[in-house]
Amino acid sequence: MRQFNHSEKCLKPEYILVAVVTLFSLSVSETMADDYFSPDSIEIRGNVSRDIDLSQFSHTGGQAPGIYRVAIYLNGTYVTEREVTFSRQAGKLAPELTPEDLLLWGVAHNATAEFMQADVHQKITDPGLLLPESHFAFDFPQSRLNISVPQQYVLRNPQGYIPEQEWDDGVNMAFLNYSYSGATTRRDGAAGVDNSAYLNLRSGVNLGAWRLRHYGAYTHSDEGNQWDNINTYLQRDVKSLKSQFVVGEGQTQSEIFDSFAFRGAQLYSDDNMLPESLRGFAPIVRGIAHSNAQVTIRQNGSTIWQSYVPPGPFAISDLYPTSSSGELEIVILESDGTQRRSVQPFSAVPVMQREGRFKYSVAAGNYRSSDTTGREPTFFQGTGIYGLPWTATVYGGSIISDRYFAAAVGLGKSLGDIGSVSLDGTFSRTQFADENDTGGAFRFQYSKDIATSGTTFTVLGYRYSTSGYHDFSEANGDGYSNWSKGHQDKEERRAYEAWRGKYTKRSRTQANINQSLGDYGSLYLSVYEQQYWGGDRDRNVNAGFNTSHNDINYSLSYGYAQTSHFSSSDQTVSLSVQIPLSRFLPGSWLSASATSNKRGDTTLMTGLSGTALADNNLSWSVMQGYNSQNANTTGSAAADYKSRTGEYQAGYNYSRQNQQFTYGAQGGVVLHPYGLTLTQPLGETMALVKAQDAAEVKVLNNSGLYTNRHGYAVVPYVTPYHRTHLTLDTTDLGQNVDLLGDTRTIVPTNGALALADFPTASGQKVMFTLQGANVPFGATASVQNDNRTTEGIVDDQKRVWLTGVPDKGSLQVRWQGGRCTAPYQITASSSSVLNVTAACH
Repeated sequence: MRQFNHSEKCLKPEYILVAVVTLFSLSVSETMADDYFSPDSIEIRGNVSRDIDLSQFSHTGGQAPGIYRVAIYLNGTYVTEREVTFSRQAGKLAPELTPEDLLLWGVAHNATAEFMQADVHQKITDPGLLLPESHFAFDFPQSRLNISVPQQYVLRNPQGYIPEQEWDDGVNMAFLNYSYSGATTRRDGAAGVDNSAYLNLRSGVNLGAWRLRHYGAYTHSDEGNQWDNINTYLQRDVKSLKSQFVVGEGQTQSEIFDSFAFRGAQLYSDDNMLPESLRGFAPIVRGIAHSNAQVTIRQNGSTIWQSYVPPGPFAISDLYPTSSSGELEIVILESDGTQRRSVQPFSAVPVMQREGRFKYSVAAGNYRSSDTTGREPTFFQGTGIYGLPWTATVYGGSIISDRYFAAAVGLGKSLGDIGSVSLDGTFSRTQFADENDTGGAFRFQYSKDIATSGTTFTVLGYRYSTSGYHDFSEANGDGYSNWSKGHQDKEERRAYEAWRGKYTKRSRTQANINQSLGDYGSLYLSVYEQQYWGGDRDRNVNAGFNTSHNDINYSLSYGYAQTSHFSSSDQTVSLSVQIPLSRFLPGSWLSASATSNKRGDTTLMTGLSGTALADNNLSWSVMQGYNSQNANTTGSAAADYKSRTGEYQAGYNYSRQNQQFTYGAQGGVVLHPYGLTLTQPLGETMALVKAQDAAEVKVLNNSGLYTNRHGYAVVPYVTPYHRTHLTLDTTDLGQNVDLLGDTRTIVPTNGALALADFPTASGQKVMFTLQGANVPFGATASVQNDNRTTEGIVDDQKRVWLTGVPDKGSLQVRWQGGRCTAPYQITASSSSVLNVTAACH
């Protein structure tokens, strides 16, 4: 057994000293008496006096004064995160805040007479002098500043309230977002190849609170090319009105009247600007593909989405619609050239508002026809929705034009456990060249969530229109523009326009129902039927059942679509199974499906799919299928890769009749004050991560998103008027850069590029050894690098560890009653940690 030798340095008292100092410096007590640590209580080995200056650590909270980035809480509720200057007051760190800060965070301006009379820019370290029984408490280990103020002095803001002063209009910038997809198809027995492509472009410029946007799309095929200017507009928010102002080409609001395109100006309420607790929709498009099919979605005659889907049921949830309600045309182009069309409407639930809430919209300008032959008269539209007592809402509006007038009035009512309903009527008078039509439309809507049974009636609606009723689009000759625009066959187009002139809408019924079955899965049903005066109708039904057992997913889907003018209908049933293979191949699934249509054609598919790479940003699939029609064998392989600069797809499909290569790319380019950044596909509201010189740092919770070589990244989707916390992964930083904080909070306005600034310390990581002056243990050493100061504490061997150190400079060393300066110069070295000796005088 090894004997203990008193001459060995098994455990230095100096190490015990460091541990004790660290323990006390990281402890904060709010409810107990203040802790005190006396340096004299440390037994120095050999009873030899040592130079020690621990005065700043004598009390709880006794860290070095300076600027710290902290999360600020008022009475336990998070309010913001920012840098705060801390000074030493009575041996502790105290924040230097102002009455203006407290007002911003929710303290009432008339809380006390002393608070009202104080200069809003006056620095206060003891809030109790202005607000009795108030105090600050700094939790240093958690970087958290707790502010306690009696509730009687605090405004009663709604849950989720964010002061307007925190809303960030972002930095000035310009961007271009693109979405490209294409295919090259070679058909047996046909000369040459068929080529098709679709390019969707959204571009914009931000200057302060103003947003300039353009939205366009280009379609290419062997039959010809077409460019659609979907809209161009200038927009900004009006914070005092909780509204958005738009001038240019846009869509009217759709709560009361059907939305239509126009050129002009519009001012409307924006519910996103309200606290989340006071906030009262793009649809999901479902369908079933028989093969590797191209799916195209149009709204108001313009293509807003186009891509390729594998065989079986599909659900498209990433639409970028041009309005919040209306009708979508869905075109499914199968690999054998078969084309199927259907119509899907979408709208919000009844327009209920809280008591006292007034929601409005006013628009004026010229109607924007989807057809060059349509009328574009001047118009004015105004709508209003007001929340009454007794859980009721009244709403109404009017459209005034030279040959058209419409007025609407309605009432919404919550019926408690029964649900909520709305009833409204719209009267219209339309002047045509040869006659005048007068009519009315009457609408009923119902919404209900039944928590006990898991049933959700998203929308149950019925609308009846008399034969003389026309909405504003019909009155201006657009009818149903989705069919009329973009078709190359002029005879087909003329036939459709003649049909729409003969048949007007009579009644419309729609329902969206979701039913949870607990552990047994869920059911959904979506039904839409539009009847016309004259007997024709459109009908669209989608239903399905989803369940899982032992991690195996099962899905049964049914779809039916009938369109009146084209006298076409389609009925499809599909069964699919998905089995995880994580035991054998991590992140992969085996799938099998069977799909049959009303003609008796059956398609059987089996495949393997999964994700790969450390960030799961590569997805892949291989499939093999058999079609009973002509005993056709099909197959496909596809891959999708998401990087920080975009998202890219490639695929190969084959059958006995043809071979097809598909490809696609989505991404964006953002020009901002700090440079040019390539990005993933962009949403409307974004964030710019700035971590200067911190290259290849991952932005957490964002697949494939890393900073570029300069330390910048664009987070493509953030929620406007909502606190978003962005965090960087600091586990793999470069050797000459440190992040001085890994989380930032932003509150962007609509369309903003909000800056999330992560300060970095670029420079060397150095262990300095000080010589010359008698520097005591506990002294503070600092070095200036550009406009940032890096600090450290000198240990018992006159060493100090600093990061972000420039190659040449001077250490400023301070302690109670003394100071010295240590010039230094670092020579080239391949080591990630440098040891430098500097003389301090």
